[in-house]
Parts: sequence; C-alpha cells; structure tokens
Amino acid sequence: MTKRSVKRRLIRARIALNQTIQKILDVNRNRKRLSFTNDPTQREKVLNEELRVLNKVARQQASLVEHYESVLSRPDPRVQQPMSPPNRGF
Repeated sequence: MTKRSVKRRLIRARIALNQTIQKILDVNRNRKRLSFTNDPTQREKVLNEELRVLNKVARQQASLVEHYESVLSRPDPRVQQPMSPPNRGF
C-alpha cells in the first residue's frame, strides 16, 4: 500500500469516526428528551440499541484510525538509508 493511499484511508476513517460520534451525541440528546414524554419505554429501547451499535462502530473506527496512524509513522523499508562512511580505523 502506498503512503498516499494510507493517508486517504486515514482521512476517510477520521471523517467516518467524527460522523459516528455526532450520531452518538444526537442519540444521547434524544434520550434526554424522552424523560419528559408520557411513554418512553419502546422508544428508549430503540435508542439504547442504536447507541450500543454506534458505540461498537465507533470503537472499530477508532482502532482503524490508530492502525493507519501507526502505519504512517513507521519508516518505509523500501527507502534506503544513507550509508555512513567506512571506518578506516585511524
């Protein structure tokens, strides 16, 4: 995988993670509003299930972001390091 494609994947993964976090925050806002309604039981179950799934997705996306960041931080083994001058032993 080239460095450019890894960077693109990292950016896409970060965007997806931010969108998932926004969805989680929206669900939490909706859960707060439920306490003021008459019958929150069924809707609360749906929101709890949605929140559970979104948390799993966010965990997976966060680990993917960490993976791409670690891949980018490693030195490229294909690039040759400059050779040091030979030690002449003087």
